[in-house]
Amino acid sequence: MNASPGAVGRDTTSSVWLNDALAHEGGGDVTPLDGSLRSDICIVGGGYTGLWTALELKAREPGLDIVVLEKDLCGSGGSGANAGYALSIWLQFPLLVKLYGTEEALRLCRAGDEELSAIGAFSRDHGIDAQFDRQGAIWGATCDAQSGHWEPMLENLERHQVRHFKRVGHDEIAAMTGTTAHVAGVLDQSAAMIQPAMLARGLRRVAIEQGIRIFEKSPMIRLKRDSPPAVVTPRGTVTAGKVILALYAWSLGVRELRSSIMVICTDAAMTVPEALDNLGWRNGPALMDSRTFVEAYRTTESGQVMWTKSGGAMPYGARLDPCLKGVSRPLGSLRDVLRTPYPGLADQPVAGTWAGPIDRTRDGLPMFGALATAPDILYGYGYSGAGIVLSKIGSRILASLALESDDEWSRGGLVRPVPGGFPPEPMRYVGAHMVRAAIARKDRFDHEGRDVGPITRGLLTFKPQSYKPT
Repeated sequence: MNASPGAVGRDTTSSVWLNDALAHEGGGDVTPLDGSLRSDICIVGGGYTGLWTALELKAREPGLDIVVLEKDLCGSGGSGANAGYALSIWLQFPLLVKLYGTEEALRLCRAGDEELSAIGAFSRDHGIDAQFDRQGAIWGATCDAQSGHWEPMLENLERHQVRHFKRVGHDEIAAMTGTTAHVAGVLDQSAAMIQPAMLARGLRRVAIEQGIRIFEKSPMIRLKRDSPPAVVTPRGTVTAGKVILALYAWSLGVRELRSSIMVICTDAAMTVPEALDNLGWRNGPALMDSRTFVEAYRTTESGQVMWTKSGGAMPYGARLDPCLKGVSRPLGSLRDVLRTPYPGLADQPVAGTWAGPIDRTRDGLPMFGALATAPDILYGYGYSGAGIVLSKIGSRILASLALESDDEWSRGGLVRPVPGGFPPEPMRYVGAHMVRAAIARKDRFDHEGRDVGPITRGLLTFKPQSYKPT
C-alpha cells in the first residue's frame, strides 16, 4: 500500500469551528487509501461515532487492527459543524420509558451523565483543547404558546429524584444571559459547551497515537455485502471482519438505512470576537428555544456569539453534499434570528456562516445494529440533533456488537432494526417540503397568537420527533 500525503487546507464552506481547529494544528497531512488491505475492523466515517468507537475497541482489545475511512477530513461532517451543545439525554427520558421501560431508560440516561463527564476528562487527559465548559443550557420559550412543554418531563424526573433541571422565569433568564426574549424555561445544569471540531480533531490525533490507521479523502464508493465485507474507495479496498458504518446523515447513501431518516440542514453563523460583558452573558448558560425549527445561541471561549436556525435545506435522495455548500438563508435572515434576543449584536461583523446536517429519525432516538442483508456490517446513526453524548454511548454499543459481546450494550434498547417510515423519492422530497412549510407556519403562528388550520395540523402529524419535547 502506498501513502499519498497532502496538506490540510482551509475551506470557506467549512464551519468556523473546523477552520479554527485546523489552524490550531498548524497544517497537517492527510493520507488517502491507496491500495488494498485487510483489517479486523473497518469503520466508515471519521466523526464522533467512528472515532469514539475506534478508541473504545482499542481500549477493550488493544491488539485489534482498526482502519477508519473518512470521505473528507475527520470532523468535516456534522461533528465539526454542530453547535457544541453536549446535552444530558434526560430530555428523552419519557420517550425511553415508553419504548424500553423505566429500568432501561434510567440505565441509558445515567450512562449519558457518565459519558458527558468522560468527554471532559478525556479532553483534559489527552491535551485536547475542546474548551469543555459545564456552563449549562436553557431550553426556553419565546412565546406563551410554546411555554410549559417541559412540565411532564420534569414531573417524571422528579419522581426519580433527578435534579439536573431547574425551572427559570423571564427575570432569571435575563439575569443569566442578558436577553429578555424568553418568557420562561428550564436550565439544564449538567449541560456542557464544547468546541466541537477541536474535539473531533483531537480524537483523530489520539486514535493515530494508539495505532489506529486513518485514511482521509477516501470516500466509500461501494459497500460489498460479502463475508467478509469490504469497503471500496476510489483508490483502494479494505476487507475486514466487521465493517461499522458511522456515516451520520450520509447514511442516506446506504439503501438499507435511508428509509429510516430524514436529513435537514441547520444554518449557523458566528460573530467575530466581541466583548460580551455588558450583556451579562460571557459566563452564562447557552440558550435554545421551543420552536420545532429551534433557534439557539451561545458564547465561545474567545468571546464570540455562535447561533443557529434549523429547518434549512433538504437533499433530494442521497445528494447531501450540495446542501452543505452554504447556508440556505441569506445573511440578513440569519442576523434577524439574533436580533430579537440580542439586538446589539445582530449587526456585528460575522466570522463565517455554514450549514450542518441533522439525521432525524421518526422518534428522535438513534439506532444501532447490524444490516439484515449483511450481519457483519453494523450501523449507528440518527442522533436527531443531540449526537455529542449519544455518539459516546453509541461507541459502547457498536464496540460490543463488533466484538459479539453479550452485555448490557449489545442487548440495550437502542439496538434495534432499521424501521421504515419515510417514502422513496420523489414523494420524500415533495412531502418533506410540505411538512417543513407547515412547521415554519406553526412556529410563526404561535408567536403571533394564532391557530393553524386543519391542513397544517394534518401535515404536522408527519414531522419527525425532536431530541427534546416541543
